[in-house]
Amino acid sequence: MEERIGVRQLTVLVIHFMLGTSILIAPSNLAFVAKQDGWLAAILGILIVAASVFLYDALAKRYPKLTYTGIIEVIFGKWIGKVISLLLFGYLFLLTAFLVRVAGNFITTQILPETPIEAVSIILLVVIVAAVGYGIETIARASEILFFPVLILLLLLVLFLLPESKPTNLLPMLERGPKPIVLSAFYLFTLQEVAVFLMLYPNVSKLEKRQMAMLKGIMIGGIAVILTTAFCLMVLGTELTERNLFASYSLAKKISVAQFLRVDAFMAIIWLIALFFKAAICYYGASVALAETIGIRRHRVLILPFGMLVMWLSIIVYQNIVEFLNFTPAIWSLYCSCFVVVLPIVLIIIDRLRFGSKPGGQAQQSQQQGGQEPSGAQGQQQKAETKQSGSNAVQPSNDHIPPPSTQPS
Repeated sequence: MEERIGVRQLTVLVIHFMLGTSILIAPSNLAFVAKQDGWLAAILGILIVAASVFLYDALAKRYPKLTYTGIIEVIFGKWIGKVISLLLFGYLFLLTAFLVRVAGNFITTQILPETPIEAVSIILLVVIVAAVGYGIETIARASEILFFPVLILLLLLVLFLLPESKPTNLLPMLERGPKPIVLSAFYLFTLQEVAVFLMLYPNVSKLEKRQMAMLKGIMIGGIAVILTTAFCLMVLGTELTERNLFASYSLAKKISVAQFLRVDAFMAIIWLIALFFKAAICYYGASVALAETIGIRRHRVLILPFGMLVMWLSIIVYQNIVEFLNFTPAIWSLYCSCFVVVLPIVLIIIDRLRFGSKPGGQAQQSQQQGGQEPSGAQGQQQKAETKQSGSNAVQPSNDHIPPPSTQPS
């Protein structure tokens, strides 16, 4: 049975996804390039993320029943589509390994310095594999349950930081011009890989409300990222923010409410919960992408082998923090943009050139009528588009057939 997630669940998943890496790592990278204008770069970056939703939704509306890989196969054709789908799978798979490694680095450097990073990665992967094994519907329900604790902790963090903040640390504005702000905003945009949700779009119960649900999640999660960046700059200052990879965690350490209350634990809990959901969504997307590409009906058979490979890859993906900082802004941002910007634009252009105003499944129905049965993602899209019209077809009447004549006895 196909798994379904609600519109509100999609919004909550997007919020967790936005907080997954940005709330802990983004302030340092934004301050490194844009200095005290890092909060302006955060605003611009979130607006770019919101604008990208219109690009993804324009593509998804053409093929509402297909995932990202399914759309690729229909537009590019079977064989070229499968090659590109494999590249997309590699991107999602590598992204999952990065998320696991970042979590391991955070825990082993900030919370449990004597713990081997392999132990942390194994524990995190066991939870992720179990969640993905239960399905995206279960992950969505868990995100709803954990959303309000995360929201409350974020609000408490902001209240505790207000007395410590110095707004003068944000001045002078635009001292180095707009270029650093634009570069930092692009980096933040590539950290928010919301194109992954194209792998979940067919599971949303109300297709016409997907775009608004995505925008709400991006705005709420984006406000949290902007506030975190601004408070890091106002409390820690520009230099300390850019030198500390986990700046927001150091920010929380500066708060002293009582001797027994550790506010830095709030930030750790918020981030680990959000990162778990982001890693689980990427892991789910990677397994579904490969299953559809190679023609496996049940993606769950790939989940356990993937866990072992992600564990191995997360250990070797980079050697130390310095290597990670050199690789992420320069190489990873360009690599990520190929799948979150370039590929969707190319798909829309080729789709319009090949099929015109009709989606690929409708434009090629003549092949099926001529005796050529489409296969793969194209066949699934065509069947989904013709299911409703087929169910409402008028059956021919037999009233015009005369009754059989009776023979005389």
